[in-house]
Amino acid sequence: MSQGTTGSGEAPPIAINVTNATTATTTGPAPKISRGRLNKPQSQATAVGALLFTSAGMNMAMGLGWAENALYAWTNHFCYSWFIGVIIGAVVSVPFSHFMTAKKKWIMATSAFIILFEGILFAGVPRDYDTLLAARYLNGIAIGLMAVPFLIHASEIAVDSYRGSCLMTEQYSISFGIGIQMIYSSFWPATVDFPANRFHGILDIVYSILTLVFISFFTESPIDFIRKGDDMAALDCLARLQNPKIVNANTHARLEQQKYYYQEQNYATVEKCVKKSLVPLLKMLVFRSALLAFSYNLPLNITLKYSVLLNGDIWAGTVAGVCRIVGVFLAFIMVDHAPRKIPSTISAIILGGLLIGQGTLFKDIYNILNWRGINTAMALYIVIQAFGGFYSSYTSVYLAEAFPLKVKPYFMTFCVIMEAVIQIIFIQTISLRIGNNLLIQGIITLVAGIAFFFVMPETKNSSLAEAQEGYSKLLNFKRK
Repeated sequence: MSQGTTGSGEAPPIAINVTNATTATTTGPAPKISRGRLNKPQSQATAVGALLFTSAGMNMAMGLGWAENALYAWTNHFCYSWFIGVIIGAVVSVPFSHFMTAKKKWIMATSAFIILFEGILFAGVPRDYDTLLAARYLNGIAIGLMAVPFLIHASEIAVDSYRGSCLMTEQYSISFGIGIQMIYSSFWPATVDFPANRFHGILDIVYSILTLVFISFFTESPIDFIRKGDDMAALDCLARLQNPKIVNANTHARLEQQKYYYQEQNYATVEKCVKKSLVPLLKMLVFRSALLAFSYNLPLNITLKYSVLLNGDIWAGTVAGVCRIVGVFLAFIMVDHAPRKIPSTISAIILGGLLIGQGTLFKDIYNILNWRGINTAMALYIVIQAFGGFYSSYTSVYLAEAFPLKVKPYFMTFCVIMEAVIQIIFIQTISLRIGNNLLIQGIITLVAGIAFFFVMPETKNSSLAEAQEGYSKLLNFKRK
């Protein structure tokens, strides 16, 4: 719609500035503005969770081989404690989210306070096993509590052309945290008086405090207010999610779209929604839960630990961490500007091939006892992190788009739990024969990557309703 007077003499659309929870102070024509700046408040709203997910990445990596030089870091309980915490938090998040409708900022704040306490434990008692174990449980609970509400919230506040960037905040930040943990734990000397765990705790304290400061940028989902029948509050939310914070014709149009989406989703019975979610659930269990776990797990990390132990190249962990961050950064740049299906397919296929290569190397004892085999394994691990980071970022988008609104929290929570269960299984069944383990992971990933092209929809610039229709179909050949 034109922002000036039209040729027929029509008046320009009226824009109302939003200054606080209520609309309306001054009026005037809505100014023209670039898409990036227009949607910046959506990034700010999702950035609230970025630092907490960075803490999640650090704690996950700590339990998967990247911890301070201490024997307790390799006990099974220490390794899987964080994942048990995630499962507990994810289960609690479902009723908690219903109770906190239109108050998701308090879910984020609760997680931030839990992580603050966890950070204090790490910083204050950095060498006590029981204290660190309790702290890891707390961090896992905090992340499990916020993960699904965050993804649902991000999918609802973002415009269709910007949804990918907002949703990728989860895995982008987790990979960034993984990279940080890998980098500093690779070089931290065991003899220094300042323990690495204390540094870890200080970072978590900083993350949680900054999150509590940034919570002022958090904007609730308009869907939550539409659910409560408060259209004016929903309109105010939509205005806050754009620059400048005004109510104009486009804002009203978005409100009508959101109301239509909610009414359409709410009209369907629970039974119909569950049936419609079965195919997407199968896809998400493979393409999110399984493949995400395959891209970063204890057996895989042991291959680099073993290689570095033999050749002494301690820089490899840093390079691998940086490569994972580079991978997610490239995905972040591409997600809303290029098709999603082809890059995801290619990266999954390549990831599967690399895992097969790594598994083949470690299946033959001769390969892991000679210099060339060790260097090859180290190089493969580094490349795996680049493609694993790239692929993992897209899984946040797919998980948040896949399910109907009425049953979305339950099915998403199940997928998050299954991802944690897979990691626990890897930890509990770890043995010296990791070659077979990686080989199976690689074959599954390769087959899934090929299948991905045929069964996953292209969701770039799709509405949530359109995306859900695509996921509910077993096969998807149509191009956007």
